[in-house]
Amino acid sequence: MKVYNGSHLLIKYEKENSRLISTWKSNPPNDEVYKAELLEYLKISLKIKPCQMIWILDKKTLKPSFSTKKWVDEVILNPIFKSGFVRRRADGYDQFAFVIGQDISVLTQGIESPYTGFNPKYFANERDAYNWLSKESKVKDNKIAHQNLDITFKGVDDDGKIVFELKEDPSEFSNTITLLKNLIKENHFMKNNIIKFSCLTKREQETLKFIIYGNGNTQIAEKMGVSPNTIRTHRNRICQKLEINNFSNFLQYKCFFN
Repeated sequence: MKVYNGSHLLIKYEKENSRLISTWKSNPPNDEVYKAELLEYLKISLKIKPCQMIWILDKKTLKPSFSTKKWVDEVILNPIFKSGFVRRRADGYDQFAFVIGQDISVLTQGIESPYTGFNPKYFANERDAYNWLSKESKVKDNKIAHQNLDITFKGVDDDGKIVFELKEDPSEFSNTITLLKNLIKENHFMKNNIIKFSCLTKREQETLKFIIYGNGNTQIAEKMGVSPNTIRTHRNRICQKLEINNFSNFLQYKCFFN
């Protein structure tokens, strides 16, 4: 259900999930317009009091100034946090998801600051954000979903290609083929990028893992016992060493931690 449709911001409410979804339809031309839209967001949030929130930022390219960022923290987010209607999960995250698309810079502008109190999670796409809030796993545990999978090596054909026989429950066949394709793709990526990955220090690898799993700078700093500035330094070095240009590039390295 639409509860607000502004010039740049669209807000929907899913009553059955107590979930407020805010989507930037277009880029605000300046900080003042950005603030005006967020004031509407604040009024609606305090009126509805949702248990979950999603901010979809993948189409917003406006980079607010430091003063505006602080204003958002203190005037918009902190009152929502203090009201206490956004619930905290057992894993320590608030039920507050950010969909950032490919924009790495959004991670460096995270809202997990002392001014807000929130501990949100970041996602590259809406599906993963919705699944997380719904407590659903994007992919089944492979050991359970494919425990009856039987693969037998049959030799090499006349063209020198490997032949194998696959036996699986018919209901899981499509998922199994997808799984195998993904494993081959991941294996190929690891072979081509193992040298780059090996250039990362132990702390940089640890930072990379936290980034991949949706943590912002302040969250990572707390978990690693260092300052947010140190994490920014780690992040910049990771981007340089791995030649990372967008958030999807980070996610490709998830296979190194599986």
